[in-house]
Amino acid sequence: MQLPSASEEAHGTSGAEPIVVTVTQAGGYRVNERELVNSGRDTLRRAVAEIAGSARDGRVVLRADGRATHQSVVTAMDVLGRMGFTQINIATIQPDAGQ
Repeated sequence: MQLPSASEEAHGTSGAEPIVVTVTQAGGYRVNERELVNSGRDTLRRAVAEIAGSARDGRVVLRADGRATHQSVVTAMDVLGRMGFTQINIATIQPDAGQ
């Protein structure tokens, strides 16, 4: 998977383990590394709800392949926002020193 890069260092956070939503290059979704059967909004919502239960105060990390479509990433953010999550972090990787 190729993640977009950023020049800022990530800030550490404490607390419970976050829910990790991954957007694949093909526009599919994984939740905590479990691949979903399709890329539908309802499928993503159900998978996240299964892990989060009724809690919406936990952190969610959104990891998107650098080659994923913008729409797939926006869809994931919209689903999470509509579910009530407010702590959504976007994961990036640090570029190599030679770049």
